[in-house]
Amino acid sequence: MVSCFTHAGDRVNELIHGEMQRAIGHVRPRHVVIKPNWVLHAAAGQEMSALVTDARVIAATAAAAAELFPATERITIGDCPLQRADWPLLLRQSGLEPLMRDLERRYPGRIAFRDLRRDVYSYADGRLVPQEGAPHGDPLGYREVHLGAVSHFEEIADEAGRLSIHDHDRETTRANHRHGDHRYFVSQSFLDADLVINLPKWKTHSKSGLTGALKNLVGINGDKAYLPHFRTGAPRWGGDEYWDEGRWLYWLQSTLRDFTRQYCWWAYQLLRPVWLGIKRVRSALLRRDSPQPDFYVGGGSWYGNQTIWRMIYDLNMVIQLVDAEGVLRNTPQRHYFCIVDGLVCGEGDGPLFPTPRPLDWLVFGQDPFAIDATLAWFMGFDCERLPIIAERRHYLGPEWGRFEWSTLAVSLDGREAALATFEVNDAFVPPPGWAGHIERPGLAGHRRPGP
Repeated sequence: MVSCFTHAGDRVNELIHGEMQRAIGHVRPRHVVIKPNWVLHAAAGQEMSALVTDARVIAATAAAAAELFPATERITIGDCPLQRADWPLLLRQSGLEPLMRDLERRYPGRIAFRDLRRDVYSYADGRLVPQEGAPHGDPLGYREVHLGAVSHFEEIADEAGRLSIHDHDRETTRANHRHGDHRYFVSQSFLDADLVINLPKWKTHSKSGLTGALKNLVGINGDKAYLPHFRTGAPRWGGDEYWDEGRWLYWLQSTLRDFTRQYCWWAYQLLRPVWLGIKRVRSALLRRDSPQPDFYVGGGSWYGNQTIWRMIYDLNMVIQLVDAEGVLRNTPQRHYFCIVDGLVCGEGDGPLFPTPRPLDWLVFGQDPFAIDATLAWFMGFDCERLPIIAERRHYLGPEWGRFEWSTLAVSLDGREAALATFEVNDAFVPPPGWAGHIERPGLAGHRRPGP
């Protein structure tokens, strides 16, 4: 049962403590890891509220864990943000710093906040350079987890030569996803935990349509180069980086960008105005309506991306089935609970440039597929058009996602019913590359009054 609560902002502590006690109060964990969404700090003029997990939700979850599990040895609050994220700045912008000090005072020696990235970078002259002295790293280290052939990438292993992620070494990506050999670089704190509490931010996502319970676990991986996000090229060429229409313009822009960035930096700087011009020409030729006219659909940022859900499923399977030694087992290795921050959601060009959407909800559950289906429904999206949910029957782990859409039951402010019977529709603006493809028929344009 997925439990949803509206008008939650004034009772965050009460709801979180109560739902955790009801669902996992019987657990006796040794190590609790709380996983917020700390994807990136806010740029100048950007609204922080829709970007990362609300500080109130993080603090309430940590306090509830300390009180409900008094024998717990360690409570770690940690994430692996984007490598260019300024973590200290992010903490200040989100308002978490004073709450951290309060928690450390109330529960001395029990709670630790961690930036779990192995490597931290910053921008200098338009390129990523290693940052020295930044507080980061998992004190327990990292483990290369070998899934072997038990990976959602195995059925497309013939296309491994196309697997890519922007701004990271593609050879590393492809070397870790080959026939019978699929690997991830996981922060050991997550594997050491016997209870993981997932705290995603409820928002749209350019590559997966939405980001919620499932997508948030991408942050357990300490090296982004291990994470395929798309396959290079257009569908006619065997890829899903961009759509077929205008594919030669996409190919030209992408090829020039990647080659010059890697081999000739001065040429990259010189040619940058050229491919910005190509983008404008492409937009004019395609005549696609978009909330952001210069939106770049490359990098798999569209509804045809059939790569990223496989990576997301793999990492959820890691949390569910991989033990502390990095070995894939047949049965769950730790307890799992999810609290979705919907106090202020994000719509439009998420996850990095979302438009804030105040909703004042909290959502709780233990099946990430059911949670994300619930989020999608209330956003006004068609779950069967979102591969991250629609492909759930192919999930290789046990228990999760084993439901029929027509009978999925949820609780909304105490009223239990089949999800599809709830008429609530908050008509979220989809990511630009998904607009016109995932909205439920007849609902586009309708927005329920906010809280």
